Amino acid sequence: MDKIYSIIFLALLLSFLIFKEIGRKNKSNLIFRLSASILAIVSLLFILFPLKYDRKVSLSNSTIAILLTDGYSKDSLEKYKGASLFSTDLAITKKDNKVQYIHNIAYFLTSKPDYQTLHIFGYGLESDELKSLKNKNLIFHPTALKNGVSSISWPEKIRSGEQLLVQGKYNNTSRPEVKLILQGLGTNLDSVTIRKDTWNNFELKCIPKHLDKAVYSLIALADKDTLSREKLPVIVKERESMRILILASAPDFENKFLKNWLAQQGYSLSVRTSISTAKYNTEFLNSRKNDLNRINTTLLNDFDILIGDMSELSRLSKLENQAVQNQVNQGMGLIIKADASESGNGFYRKAFPIRENKQAIPKTIKLTWEGHSALKAILQGSSSIEILAQAGTQSLVKNERGNILTNSKLFGQGKILMTVITDSYTWMLGNQEEDYSSLWSYILQKAARKKENTESLAVHFLPVINKDTGIEIQTETGNISRFQIKGKRIALKQHSLMSFQETGSFWAAESGWQSFQFENTDSNWFYVFDEKAWTVVKASEKLKNTQNFIEQSAKKITTGNEAVQVYEDTIHPIWFYILFILCCTYLWLEVKLS
Repeated sequence: MDKIYSIIFLALLLSFLIFKEIGRKNKSNLIFRLSASILAIVSLLFILFPLKYDRKVSLSNSTIAILLTDGYSKDSLEKYKGASLFSTDLAITKKDNKVQYIHNIAYFLTSKPDYQTLHIFGYGLESDELKSLKNKNLIFHPTALKNGVSSISWPEKIRSGEQLLVQGKYNNTSRPEVKLILQGLGTNLDSVTIRKDTWNNFELKCIPKHLDKAVYSLIALADKDTLSREKLPVIVKERESMRILILASAPDFENKFLKNWLAQQGYSLSVRTSISTAKYNTEFLNSRKNDLNRINTTLLNDFDILIGDMSELSRLSKLENQAVQNQVNQGMGLIIKADASESGNGFYRKAFPIRENKQAIPKTIKLTWEGHSALKAILQGSSSIEILAQAGTQSLVKNERGNILTNSKLFGQGKILMTVITDSYTWMLGNQEEDYSSLWSYILQKAARKKENTESLAVHFLPVINKDTGIEIQTETGNISRFQIKGKRIALKQHSLMSFQETGSFWAAESGWQSFQFENTDSNWFYVFDEKAWTVVKASEKLKNTQNFIEQSAKKITTGNEAVQVYEDTIHPIWFYILFILCCTYLWLEVKLS
């Protein structure tokens, strides 16, 4: 759309210039002035949108260089005897003295113009290396990926009580069965079996019982052989202290189990349960006593989250309802438990329309939320209620049919959540406490009052020793303080468009936990891996990056018996800058001299 607007603007500008030139009294040099005006506008067009063209290179006649990367096979070089061999990997050059070491590929190709084509053997190159090879003639000879974990992800930081979920892919082409084990603190926590000739997704999970730093292990076993043992560093932080108020419409199992679980997790909890009209039973767990008979701003100031049955919230007076609305607007979280098939009469009613699902109710239902899924038993006689999707809301929990069971919406500085899951306690009855804890930890996290965030650090995935590792720092204020890794200050570069973001890099000299610190803050930690860690994962990433890069930058065609590689080149905008200045200079001088 921006391109269309720019073209329309330039067309109007050109029309105006032509109109002015034709209406000029002095008609001398009219053709030259019209030509200069047209060329000036065309130059502006190609400055805004660089001119591209296809460049064809004959592969049969070009002088080639062969770049060897990790994973290459000597047998694959048989067709290229006598060709020049190069590598950016010192380990490869040390094994074969015929291979010449090069430090920078782009500089090497620039200094050796005779090498028109670069053949890459092995797993390929890193993304930053590939960027320097744009518009170069590249041919990739990929090596088949070894057996092992080819992709991996896990949360490096979680809160106490939250689930540690490890997901990835395993390639098994040789062993009858491979068993993957998630191990932590010397204990096997979860496992999965990968059968032969499969490339399977896997998922392992547990809820850590410790705090602070720990290194878990992902172990691959075949019979009694240990195929690999990879590290999974995790930091478990203390659960954020939250003050919670529960307004229950009547004593029931759902509120009873939720109350007990919240108290066990150390939350400050106040509970008001309706017994009859205007009569309540109150409980205070890990909390001082308060008068809960009337809901007002003074009372709600003491709480971070309000959890209420919809029927109980609907009984609040106008003043009480207004007090809740004001506090949510100022950052308090509101969790509404829909214990009826109507949306209630509160200020939130239009945000979460609900309806009864007429489909047959199964005995069990599969619920999914962020990084987790679990089967839950359905009580006999239960009704099935779902939340209808609305613009401006975010679904948090769904069932296997895709129906929304928990939804959320921003409201001022706070959040409102509605859930129609009113029998989560069946997990506790079925000895599935992990699923129960995971669900409610997730819901509370989404509803929690937003804390003031200063700076946050993101380190590029799987940082390795003796290698340049990128970092990114963000802050809400835009004022990033001095930053250090292991006591050494790191130079940062501010993003040209996003002032709250800065980037930098560092070289880690040793593996293990590394401390980092912003000015006047406590130390935090991230983990640096050995060079031999996650080799198959890194090889898989190189393969994908190299293949995608070459596919996007070139296409191969055949003309008769000759193979030709076609590359997309761009004419540098500097030439159009020069042309634009020359045209403007002529138009100015012509007026002065005429």
